Amino acid sequence: MIHLQKIKNTGLNIEGTPRCTLECSMCKRTTYFKLHNTKVVPGNDLTPDELKRILKYWKGQITFSGQLSDPIFNKHFIKLLKITKWNYRRVKVNTAATGRKEDWYEKAFLANPKAIWTFGIDGPPHLSHWYRKNQKGEFLFKMMLMARLMGIKTHWQYIIFSWNKKYMDECKALAERYGIEMVFIKSRRGMQSLNE
Repeated sequence: MIHLQKIKNTGLNIEGTPRCTLECSMCKRTTYFKLHNTKVVPGNDLTPDELKRILKYWKGQITFSGQLSDPIFNKHFIKLLKITKWNYRRVKVNTAATGRKEDWYEKAFLANPKAIWTFGIDGPPHLSHWYRKNQKGEFLFKMMLMARLMGIKTHWQYIIFSWNKKYMDECKALAERYGIEMVFIKSRRGMQSLNE
């Protein structure tokens, strides 16, 4: 007997650009560079027209995230956020890279104030570059605080490694002080053991 089960649409993850400034050691992007002896990931930026076509068929949540990129580097990103707002879509943005100016973030937050932003900062902001090479963690933390002060729902994503495990309580207290939800992710990357 065959049972058909309706699967709830939980979300569509969009890799909207081929660019990122980070060189995280275990990232698929870094692995791709090594395998192909290049510093360029193929692909183009998602355009506003392409997103509008997607939204004609996809009614669920949209997540702008990347396995090989960071969404903030899509040259149309602020326009994409506005389109999701106009089309009443639930939106999440997952970012860890830096390379945009403060006024750009303000425009992005205002483009869709209901978007939920998750900032990947692994450890205390001043040490986060130990894994996320080229990240300016203190600047990204400041942008997370700006979002929070503007009423944007924010999360602090913290991947747990052997080197940053000892900073978890300190960072959790920092997040609580500013009313930011903390999301810890257990990783086996660089871990001898994680007995929790």
